[in-house]
Amino acid sequence: MSKGDNKRAAPTVRRTRKPRRRRRPSRKVDPLVWVGGAVVLLVALVVTNLWQTGAFAPPPVPSRSQEPAELLPLADAGRPLKGDHDMARIPKQTPAPQPAPEGVALPRLDLPNDSYDFGLVPPKPDVAHVFAVQNTGTADLEMRNLVTSCACTVAELSSRVVPPGERADLTVTFDPDYHATQGEVTRLVWFATNDPTQPWVEIRIIADVES
Repeated sequence: MSKGDNKRAAPTVRRTRKPRRRRRPSRKVDPLVWVGGAVVLLVALVVTNLWQTGAFAPPPVPSRSQEPAELLPLADAGRPLKGDHDMARIPKQTPAPQPAPEGVALPRLDLPNDSYDFGLVPPKPDVAHVFAVQNTGTADLEMRNLVTSCACTVAELSSRVVPPGERADLTVTFDPDYHATQGEVTRLVWFATNDPTQPWVEIRIIADVES
């Protein structure tokens, strides 16, 4: 037996090849998807902000000091007159009342109430009140230049022309949360008329805003 036969043959080592991982194709996101997502997010933020500010809240149900049956009939809806806060439209010197000439058909403004106290109100929602603007004269009552003392208050007359023996409704809406307001506040509404004895009219609302 040869010496070589006594030596054990070295075992052969088989190298196993690791399987190559297949590269997954990269998934590219369509830019339109990003744009669409951004638009949806923006719209959601805008809607949320409007919801928090009360933009979707229904308009307030206005109160009244008199029942409509106690007043002159409401004039047919003509051109309404809307008013808000505008310092440029508030005259520095209001027109002075003039005596009514005799023997001439004239309008005559009649306000059953020219002020209203809402009492204690929370910051939200808005509150509103309706004032009757009546014409007890013999000619059409014409109104113009409806303006308020603060941006928190808006007003609207149902008609800017009121025939004799009829009335228009003046709706005044107050937003207690428009400013950081607490406690008792007073807001004014003005408008001009063609009644020589009352050329400039002032309406007053009062509210006690909760803290």
